[in-house]
Amino acid sequence: MKLIKQIIIIIILAVCILVLFENYDALKTVFSFRFGLYFIGWRTSPLPVWLIIIIAFALGYAAAFIPGFIQKISYKNRIKKLENDLKGPAIPAKPAQSTSDQTHGQTEVSTSEKP
Repeated sequence: MKLIKQIIIIIILAVCILVLFENYDALKTVFSFRFGLYFIGWRTSPLPVWLIIIIAFALGYAAAFIPGFIQKISYKNRIKKLENDLKGPAIPAKPAQSTSDQTHGQTEVSTSEKP
């Protein structure tokens, strides 16, 4: 299974490199983003398309990674709590009474008398 995963990753990387070389001129194109309101305006410096793609990928990765990381931490905390619950209380419990102790010190009385 590990070998199949590595082969799939290599194929995906090869396809990405092929697309990169085939569309090199398009990826060199530069864009500038603008954000303008009536009272304020903002404009980025010109950025090439390949950089915009990498930034979008990184933001998407972070958007997926952060909630997963937070959930992983909460699961670790819950596992620690459950493990501590399994260890039991710090004070050992009293051992269960045996059947001979349940008579509470009473002795048997015989019905026959010896002379």
